[in-house]
Amino acid sequence: MKYIIAAVSGTQIIIKKNFWYDINHIKRKNNQNFFTLEKILLLKNNSQIQLGRPFIQNCFITGLILSDIFGKKIKILKTKPKKNYTRLKGYKHIYTRIFI
Repeated sequence: MKYIIAAVSGTQIIIKKNFWYDINHIKRKNNQNFFTLEKILLLKNNSQIQLGRPFIQNCFITGLILSDIFGKKIKILKTKPKKNYTRLKGYKHIYTRIFI
């Protein structure tokens, strides 16, 4: 089984081929559809493991950006007791869906 552990926007994710992942929003220029991940921490082939310190040199992954999507809505409630004050706000985080 082949997989890679990469550092993407402050988090570490396990990446396998032919899967899609939701990561934090990537700002892109000119509607580009491809990206590269250069911070590879670990590379595992069937029985061989290559570990980077901290990253593996001359190793990168290319992938396809599928779309920008919204996550679940988070509701924020502020109240002040005995002052008759309540405020309800909502927030949706933007993710980028990528395909490796």
